[in-house]
Amino acid sequence: MPETPSQPDLPLEDPLPADDEAKVPDPVQAQNPGAGCIIVVVALTSLAFLIGFGVWSLFKQHREITKFTATSPQEIALPDLESNAPAMIKLNAALETFRTEAGNKRTATLRLSPEEINLALAAFEDFGELRQTFSVTKITKEEVHIDISFRMRGSPLDSDDYRYLNGTMVTNPELSGGEIFFNVDRIEVPGKSVPDGFVGVFSPYRPAQVYLANEEGVGPWMRKLTSLSLEEGFLTLSIEPSETPPESEPEEIQFGHILRAVLLFTLVVLAFVATAIFAFKKGRKRS
Repeated sequence: MPETPSQPDLPLEDPLPADDEAKVPDPVQAQNPGAGCIIVVVALTSLAFLIGFGVWSLFKQHREITKFTATSPQEIALPDLESNAPAMIKLNAALETFRTEAGNKRTATLRLSPEEINLALAAFEDFGELRQTFSVTKITKEEVHIDISFRMRGSPLDSDDYRYLNGTMVTNPELSGGEIFFNVDRIEVPGKSVPDGFVGVFSPYRPAQVYLANEEGVGPWMRKLTSLSLEEGFLTLSIEPSETPPESEPEEIQFGHILRAVLLFTLVVLAFVATAIFAFKKGRKRS
């Protein structure tokens, strides 16, 4: 039988040209470095803005404070104890009567004039921190006028620089939380104007707060007080056994500049988050 001619070997197919090869995505190229760069730039810009705003605020505050403060304190003289010996004897007798009546669970009342308050500041060591910075000058039915000389931080660049707020603080005293504090209505500096926003920093003024923990001093007596009242020329403190001392804390005043700073910070954070999300989504679309 004739042999069946053998089929010639078919040549192997040539591989696809390089241009026709299926392109495999490069995972390195698939990443979008632009999105990460934008996020970093926005973050650094936001941080720089916040730091710059904080530094600018410090210097602006210092410039405003220098307009109504002085480089040296004003003299606030203390009453001379020797020349005021009769008045001191009368004050001690009033204090002793007050303590005795309160200790015997009877109504106790202490009526003090500006001179007697200043005499107590000069005589009793408990009030040493208030000396030469605090002096009551006048008491009316609605207000207490206090001469002050408060030391304040000066230049942000010099830790040894101080300014002094010398003037008269006009206040409305109140009793709350076992403490006598002062709601500040205004601060009068001769020939100068103190902004309301700065006055708010001092309200409520709480000079008695440091004495609350002193169990051997005036702290326990302050916690027993049930009322505080004003009349022309006098401040009266009372302990009424049948009444409960007010326990609420003084209300802190909200400051407009703090609110503005919080809102500004919130807007910056929201802008940063929105930009980061936009950049991330755009990067994913490109990949």
